[in-house]
Amino acid sequence: MFPEQQLSNAVSGRVGFQLGAHASIDMSRGNELRPRIDYTLLDGGSFSFSSLSATTSVHAISVGMDYLAYLNVRTRGFYVLSGLGMNWWSTHYRFQGTDTKTAPGLTIGMGDRFSRKLALEFDYDFGQFRNTMGSMGAFKVALFYDF
Repeated sequence: MFPEQQLSNAVSGRVGFQLGAHASIDMSRGNELRPRIDYTLLDGGSFSFSSLSATTSVHAISVGMDYLAYLNVRTRGFYVLSGLGMNWWSTHYRFQGTDTKTAPGLTIGMGDRFSRKLALEFDYDFGQFRNTMGSMGAFKVALFYDF
């Protein structure tokens, strides 16, 4: 996960990771619904004395639903997606406690399902992650493996 906007500032531009469990509901004719639950961690790392309020870390749990539209009539190959989710953010500050925020999020992206088991996806997520000056954006590169 590559953060942008105020989220990037909060974690000093460091990249993070997201781990999740997703299910597939085949709606036929190249349409799929994907319920999901994800955990996100972005670590702000070190700080300087001039910025005592630098963010230590940002965590999120997200529950959502994505809609995938494949370019062919089966659930293989190239697809585009859009999704809605509810995010529970927790921002931990050095020396200043914790800020929490529950906010909706939106996902758009595209991907390619190479086989029944393997897919690669590129997403952009945006929403709000804290109460003041908290807009977030993040590019994600995701590898999916179907068990």
